[in-house]
Amino acid sequence: MGARATEPVVPGLGVVPGLSVVTVCMNRRDHLLRSAAALSRWPHHQEHLIVDWSSTEPLRRGDLPTDPRLRLLRVEGEGRWNLCRAYNFAIAQARGSLLLKLDADCWPSERFDPAAAGLRVALEAADPALSEGARSILCALGSGPEGRKGQVMVARSLLAAVGGYNEVLVGYGFDDKDLAARLVQRLGQQPARIPADWLEVIPHSDQERAEQAAAAGWFGLRRSQGFAAMRASRLANRLLAAQHPWGRRSRACRYLEQAPGLWRLQPGSLPQPSPALQEEVDHARRMTFWSTFLAIPEVFLEQMPYPLVPPARGGAWPVYWWHRLYWLSGRQLLHLPVLALALVREVLQWAWRRPRG
Repeated sequence: MGARATEPVVPGLGVVPGLSVVTVCMNRRDHLLRSAAALSRWPHHQEHLIVDWSSTEPLRRGDLPTDPRLRLLRVEGEGRWNLCRAYNFAIAQARGSLLLKLDADCWPSERFDPAAAGLRVALEAADPALSEGARSILCALGSGPEGRKGQVMVARSLLAAVGGYNEVLVGYGFDDKDLAARLVQRLGQQPARIPADWLEVIPHSDQERAEQAAAAGWFGLRRSQGFAAMRASRLANRLLAAQHPWGRRSRACRYLEQAPGLWRLQPGSLPQPSPALQEEVDHARRMTFWSTFLAIPEVFLEQMPYPLVPPARGGAWPVYWWHRLYWLSGRQLLHLPVLALALVREVLQWAWRRPRG
């Protein structure tokens, strides 16, 4: 299906045959409505598939643009966000042979040319698993700040050959690096890059990325909590990716269609790491969060009673009043020597730059 007559078409560019844009959203309604409206004005795709990943307030088709290329599906019963599982589901439901994965806070700028030769990678030899059959294949990763690195444009056959996203990973972070490493291994070289000015994004905080509370809080306490949650999630996913590698033969989740457009995870199909690996990862995640948030070295955290530094529950970290009290007192005192050193450094640099008479 081509672009509508009312949509602007960039001179010299047109619809790319078989291009599906996939977006998954969970409780990021405001971001999605803005990005979907912008994407509906983009003339180069044949399908925009949006998956509502169990948002508390279900997305309604009537709230989205009237663009006939847009499809809306919903997955029920998910208690928390899981990028890898969500996008693997969306990719499986997409109809195109070429895929552009975009987060709910991202859309293509007018400069984005999905047919550009620079988005393709030359193959040293023909790969029978890749359906394109040519000596090059579409494979480009996002570049630049503010979440652009997580966006991907790739041939479906190549993504299938590496197994898609690693569904053992949870939370935020390292999913893009894990996928990129497997693409490099398959291609024997680095993927192409999507120029930073080809993507528009809605800036948002680490708290939102790590599924934590809003940024408001005393003296940046919420911001510190979000940063700690993000670091803990990244480290945990790094360990999982290293010790539970993923590929095209990995057993991925399966979903059952409950009604037209409404899906649910098939019981028993969720991939799980071994109990020993899960215990190691949970410990590393807990130590990383509390050592970052409270600025207490892990060697001392290990000696503290377990209830004082508990694990996350359902993806949320239980930060109680005593944690906040310490953050506002003891952690700030620990910060004073760092501030003093920074001040001394600034004074020395100023003195060095000062003109000598």
